[in-house]
Amino acid sequence: MFKTRLLSGILLVIIALVTVITGGNLLFAVLLLISLIGMTELYKVFHIEKKAPGIVGYIFAILYYGLLYFKPLLPGESLNWFVMLFMAFLICQMAVLVFAYPKYNTQQIFAGFFGMFYVAVMLSYIYQTRNLPGGIFSVWLVFVCSWGM
Repeated sequence: MFKTRLLSGILLVIIALVTVITGGNLLFAVLLLISLIGMTELYKVFHIEKKAPGIVGYIFAILYYGLLYFKPLLPGESLNWFVMLFMAFLICQMAVLVFAYPKYNTQQIFAGFFGMFYVAVMLSYIYQTRNLPGGIFSVWLVFVCSWGM
C-alpha cells in the first residue's frame, strides 16, 4: 500500500511540474479536470454527485472556467460577469431546493453551492497566479504555503 501511494505521489508531482511549468491551455484543462473530479468526491460525501444539486454545481463550474478562459474578450468589467454567474448559481441551487422539496435537505444544497467555490474557484487561482507577470515563479508559493513548508 505504501508503495502504491509513493508511486502515485511521484507521478502526481511530475504531472504538477509539467503542467505548471507549461502553463497556458494545458494548465487550464488539467485544473478544470481536477476541479470536476474534486467536486465529485466532495459531492459523494453528501450523496449529490449524480443528483440535481451536484449537476448544477458541475455546470456552473464549467461555466466559471469558461468565463475565466474568455475573460480578456468580455466587454466591460469582468468582475460583473463573475458576480452575475455566482448569483445565477445561487438562484439555480435555491430553485432545486424549492422545486424538489423535500427530496434534498439544506445541507446538500449548501454543499452543492459552496463545493463549487471550495474546489473549482480555489483551484482556478493556480491558473490565475500562473498568468500574472512573473507568475512562473510566484505560482510555486501557492504550493509551498499549502503544503506547509
